[in-house]
Amino acid sequence: MSTRFPRKYVMIAIVVGMLSILVPGAWYYSLSTNSDVLVLDETTLTVVLDSLPGDETDAVAISQETIINATGVPERAFNKYFKLKNVSRTEFQWLLLYNVTGNPDLSVFLVKRITPDEGFRISDDYIIGMVGVEYYNAHFKKKAFDSNTNIASYSFSYHYLIDKIGLTLWVKLGYDRSVIGKHVVTTAQEVKVSLEQAIEIGRTNGLSDTISGHPVVAGGVLCWRVVWKHTPTREDYDAHTIYGFDIHCTTGEVVGTHRYVLPKPPSIKATQITPLINNIGANDLKDGAVIQLRVMNSSKETFSLTKSFGKMVVKKGENENADITLWIDRELIVHALESGDVISYLKENAEEGQVGVELHKNVVILKKKGYMGLYEKLK
Repeated sequence: MSTRFPRKYVMIAIVVGMLSILVPGAWYYSLSTNSDVLVLDETTLTVVLDSLPGDETDAVAISQETIINATGVPERAFNKYFKLKNVSRTEFQWLLLYNVTGNPDLSVFLVKRITPDEGFRISDDYIIGMVGVEYYNAHFKKKAFDSNTNIASYSFSYHYLIDKIGLTLWVKLGYDRSVIGKHVVTTAQEVKVSLEQAIEIGRTNGLSDTISGHPVVAGGVLCWRVVWKHTPTREDYDAHTIYGFDIHCTTGEVVGTHRYVLPKPPSIKATQITPLINNIGANDLKDGAVIQLRVMNSSKETFSLTKSFGKMVVKKGENENADITLWIDRELIVHALESGDVISYLKENAEEGQVGVELHKNVVILKKKGYMGLYEKLK
């Protein structure tokens, strides 16, 4: 059974009205709801340990416990869904690869934590390899190492004439102890251009009125970023008016140009959909329930939401086996989450065209899958 509605919807009452179909009637049917469904929202799980397991048996035990905690699959059913395909080990990690029924393979990494001392030792060597030990000692000072993100941060300072340059720079490490990201100067660069000179270069290249400047690192190069102190108009955005330049601190060359570009609203993310759907009744849905959610007035984001072993799994993309499709306006989602009371906000603020619903399955199946809870929350 499929009930289709036009693209113009009649407030949140449409959702309630359609789901109210589930209320009347005697339920004498015994229809399968295909509830035995496992859906993974991740294909990689990482466990950070102070020390690695000594043998494969221990590594497998830790990986299985991690999978059970992440998916909700009971221990007794583990072997029904997960088959160990390969195990490998390096100095800093175990990798256990599982075939998963109805899903892509799942990789479980057991990795050895990077301590601050180790992290700074690797990061120091990396920076010194680019700028030399004398330049490092003169301009870099350790700040902190974050063992959650594996980022070593530094204070960078450089005095030139009356200008005092102060920046926070960083190096990011992977658990294999390689450098996977950086925001640092990549050569022993001297400062030979003052901020005042950089501002004058900005004027020469077309900046007018009041100009301010500050130091930045762009592409590993120390620069003065000089910008027009101006509140942009719609015309500025339409014309992509230039408002700033990056001036090389050594040569005075313009190495970057900045224009006004109207920012696009950020896309709705899966991490926003999970609390939204949980607040409007997902906890009452049975395993195997599948909702397709389309975000309106946005970047056409579509999400597939599947109740899998007690957990609502949200994945980006469409699902041809959806029980229902919900359409919700982007701004309505954002403001509802910010309100702290999603249901009340939706009831009080949803307007025509902001919310819609389409049913794809027999109403008997919908009731057996728990959509009455969604109705009760919204009515």
